[in-house]
Amino acid sequence: MKVGCRYQMVSEDESRARGDAIVAWLRTYGERRVNARLIDERRSVPPYVANDLGVQGVFGVQVEEKYGGIALRTREVGRILEQAAAIDLALGTWLLVCLHPGVRPIATFAQDALKNEVLPLLASGRMYAGFGQTEPGAGSNFAGMAARAVAQPGGGWRLSGDKIWIGNSSWAGILTVIAQETDAAGKKRGLIALAVRPDQAGVRIGRELLSLGMRGMVQGELHFRDVAIAPEALLGERGKGLEVGVDSMSWSRFSISATSVGASKRAAQLMLRFATRRQIATGRLLDHPVARSYLGETVAQACIAEGLLSRIAALFDAGEGVSVDVLAASKLLTTEFAWLAADRLVQVLGSRGYDESNGAPQLLRDARVGRIFEGTSEALVSYLGSQALAARSELSAFLHEQLGASAIAERLDAAVATLRGRDGVAQLRTWQVHVAGWAAMWAIAAGVAAQEAASASGDQAERNATWAARRFAKACARAGEAGPRELALFDAAAAEAAVASFAETIGDVDLTLAGEKRDFDPLLLRDPSA
Repeated sequence: MKVGCRYQMVSEDESRARGDAIVAWLRTYGERRVNARLIDERRSVPPYVANDLGVQGVFGVQVEEKYGGIALRTREVGRILEQAAAIDLALGTWLLVCLHPGVRPIATFAQDALKNEVLPLLASGRMYAGFGQTEPGAGSNFAGMAARAVAQPGGGWRLSGDKIWIGNSSWAGILTVIAQETDAAGKKRGLIALAVRPDQAGVRIGRELLSLGMRGMVQGELHFRDVAIAPEALLGERGKGLEVGVDSMSWSRFSISATSVGASKRAAQLMLRFATRRQIATGRLLDHPVARSYLGETVAQACIAEGLLSRIAALFDAGEGVSVDVLAASKLLTTEFAWLAADRLVQVLGSRGYDESNGAPQLLRDARVGRIFEGTSEALVSYLGSQALAARSELSAFLHEQLGASAIAERLDAAVATLRGRDGVAQLRTWQVHVAGWAAMWAIAAGVAAQEAASASGDQAERNATWAARRFAKACARAGEAGPRELALFDAAAAEAAVASFAETIGDVDLTLAGEKRDFDPLLLRDPSA
């Protein structure tokens, strides 16, 4: 399955000029007007920052000009998100949530009347949008959704269900909600995507969820109880809500990749600053080989991630669709790299890396969510592994056709064949997709790096290619023999018994002392029973 741009973009020259202007503005504005620590502490993007982003047209980067947007090409969208994240990863993450789960479903799938009404507001930042997909019992698993849209005899639907971890939940003026469509008898008709207004009867904005990182973005619960939805609120085609969901998720993975590249590069900048100035027993920290290895790997990862993102953007801008496999691989690779970059930054800084005032702890916390949202790393590894195990896949086509990495693709196939032939744990399908998925990710990294080395001058590209090739070889080797993680596997009963035994040494203590009272006094409510 592939996704595409699906909107009328401005010319390449105009897009580049507009992108350059916004990136230049972000650099100046970020230095003078953005306080990442206060955003983190106060758990909110300041209104003036949101307004100023709107004035610059940032919320309308993928909205056509006739609706008040600036209709940039994908390459420029990625550059803007990368720059925003390099200034503050939490701010960049909020921006991507506004754009892709937020604006894009309306801009791409809404009916004309709704587009004419709300897109000018969304493009200018006078209204924000949210995307209601995740539920208490289902994240990226569309089949597990419990929300229901019951078709009505006279047209329209009645929507009921609960959503959780919804970005802009209490800020949004319009929501895209994915639900299972059913008839009156409860028979499923397929997924449906609906535009819902938070002020409609039956919509209740629930609690805000206080997260480990990414604190500048409001995330919370949404509850729908028999909400009347008009036929005009349908997004896309009836029964094809999955298309809307996959499109949003895939573009979100692209934008997460872009912010992850920005975060990785920023971590490398701070790492180098510190290492060149910090004196240790053996001299400058930068002259210590371990510190240089950390920095070297961070640079290699940032370059490879940027190279992959550039190739994806080029495909989009050429009017070609991009496989959801490739976008899943991009999100996996870039977020894993960003997490390692943030972790190494904290480690290189030593005690300073644990000091909140230095920004490194916040970057670590903000980077951590990348390995969870829009598909956990484990889920994406399993998905890529299932593609690698298939006889033919779009992942294989990308390696052969876009990266010119046929030798790498063949080596991946050989590793998969070896994995299939092993006995023991390796015979478990779930373990096979896990091992094959990591090998597939490193195959793409190696392919991108090799292609870069073939076309670029200088030693850095060659170092990156050698490093990625070794990583890929190591991932393939896991297919042939049981590594430490595989050897650590034991059955569920043994796991339960082992952990239960810990109670003998540490007890099993739950903290029950009451904290702050947060609920409004029911005697002061209009309806005490609500």
